[in-house]
Amino acid sequence: MQRDPRLPSGAMAEPGEENRYQGRFGLLRRVDDLIFSVEMGILWTFLAVSAVMVFLDVMYRRLAAPDSKVAELTARIFGIESPEAMDRLTTVGPIATGLLGVGLLYFAFWTAEDHASEGGEKSTMKPIIETVVAAAGLGLLGWIMIQPSVESRWFYMLLYGLCAAWWLYGQLRDRAPGLATRLVAFVVVTGLYIYVTLNYFPDGYSWSKELSLIMLLWVGFLGASVCAHEGKHIQVGALKRVVPPSMSRYTEAIGYLATAAFCLFMALLGWEYAKEALQLEGRFEQTNIPDWVATIAVPAAFAMTMIRYIAATISSMLGGSYGAAPEEEAMVAASQASKKGAEG
Repeated sequence: MQRDPRLPSGAMAEPGEENRYQGRFGLLRRVDDLIFSVEMGILWTFLAVSAVMVFLDVMYRRLAAPDSKVAELTARIFGIESPEAMDRLTTVGPIATGLLGVGLLYFAFWTAEDHASEGGEKSTMKPIIETVVAAAGLGLLGWIMIQPSVESRWFYMLLYGLCAAWWLYGQLRDRAPGLATRLVAFVVVTGLYIYVTLNYFPDGYSWSKELSLIMLLWVGFLGASVCAHEGKHIQVGALKRVVPPSMSRYTEAIGYLATAAFCLFMALLGWEYAKEALQLEGRFEQTNIPDWVATIAVPAAFAMTMIRYIAATISSMLGGSYGAAPEEEAMVAASQASKKGAEG
């Protein structure tokens, strides 16, 4: 197997990767992969933003609160009740929490350096420098977060900008295959994030749970479409062993078609529910996001999943491998390539 010059040194191309977009359905496959990249970008962004929002909500409550939960917990454990001791604990509690956090950061960087330098020379100063830089950066972000003049939307824009810059740097440095598709997906996801942030993020951080629930709903239903693209749904493989090999592609096509019919039913059912939300024009209380933004996830995701299973049905009938897991698709592509080579 020849190495793809677009891949990093030592990396091998997947069998048949160079022929992925050739043939009469090549353009459709390219569009499908682009949609898949956008879906993956939305999934990862929603998951990360949801986790960060809930974390910042808790952290903001602690940073802005005059008391210390660490001090209260310590007092309960050791049975401390005097007001003087509680005042000392309230002062020492945040400091102890900060020192513990710095210690955990150092342990993480030290472990990473230990694994990266297996069989080689390990740097003792690198984990310390990384810990100091990370602790200073997190401290600066915490200070910015509690400033009354800084609205939460701009703080979230800052966090996204830092993460996006780090991701873009890695992508442009590695220049792995599919870079253009990932960049297009990045532009789409970034535009969506900026629009939602500027229009629906209220001030403060106590509303994070409401938006996180909306995002998790989209993650759950978009995951079905992503799994259809990657061939990761549960399949019954017993039928393949019973029917003759010459009939296997027809039985697979019937299975794909039945799944597409079920997805069509769920999409229509979801659309009826979403249409009702559109007519009522309700909105979420804290973020003022329309109710239909959440409910439209059901018909949209199931419609995309249905289209992919219809494509898998057609591909199976024609002897293709769309809808199969990537490793199975690569094996089919390699087998077809070898047959063509033998015939030639």
